[in-house]
Amino acid sequence: MGRTFSFTVDALESRRLLSGGPFGHDDHDGPGHSEDHGLNLPALPALPALPATPGLKTAADYVTAQADLATAQTALTTAQADAAKVKVDGATFASDAAAYKAAVKALLAAPTPEITAAKDQIKADEAAEKTGLAADKAAVQAVFTKDNPAILADLKAIAADFKAKNTAQLALDQAQLATDKATLAADLAAPLATLKADDAAFDAIEDADKAKLQDLINTDATVAPLFTLMQADQAQYTADLAQFSADKLAYVSARNIVLTDIATLKTDIKGNL
Repeated sequence: MGRTFSFTVDALESRRLLSGGPFGHDDHDGPGHSEDHGLNLPALPALPALPATPGLKTAADYVTAQADLATAQTALTTAQADAAKVKVDGATFASDAAAYKAAVKALLAAPTPEITAAKDQIKADEAAEKTGLAADKAAVQAVFTKDNPAILADLKAIAADFKAKNTAQLALDQAQLATDKATLAADLAAPLATLKADDAAFDAIEDADKAKLQDLINTDATVAPLFTLMQADQAQYTADLAQFSADKLAYVSARNIVLTDIATLKTDIKGNL
């Protein structure tokens, strides 16, 4: 049904107002919550010490392990740099987002005539939806009022059948209940479809008007520069996260190779290979 639209900063962070903003539907997707993106990296393990006189296989595998360790160390350094950049750019993003929110709050506290008119239009949309859907809801309720008594009677009869242990009548009453439930479902189909369609139409109008309000806010002279800056921050922050994720994966893969090398070396050393 109709969704309320409270003219507060929190409400205005929903959907299109911040579609180019930092948080989408949930502030926990934005800067200041970097831990949610797994910025921690597992430590790189050390190679086991070689025996005084390693075997040929042990020596060869150790050389391989050293090379793999160096590769993993390079990957770790890259991922660590990425993580640091995510934190720095995330802090910038959070700061600029806070400034944007403050500007929106100030604008809504002293709105322009255009914004006031847009807000009033949304309230009118909500009122029209409530009035327009009243008949549809009444039609649905009328079906329940008409069909429910038969179903209730069936249930009462079934309870009596159980009590009397009248299995023959129980089967008949259960069949009648199935028929009456099917009648209810059939009778509800049309009014529910109408209610759903009308609700969608009202919501589309309201959503369009909310989008207009949000555009008015984001293009206001007191907000627009901050909104643009925040969008740039978001793009950078998103790119940082993507780069970190890719480089973290590369590091984890390289680290896994080192772990395999270590297992091989331990086997070599134990077997004096």
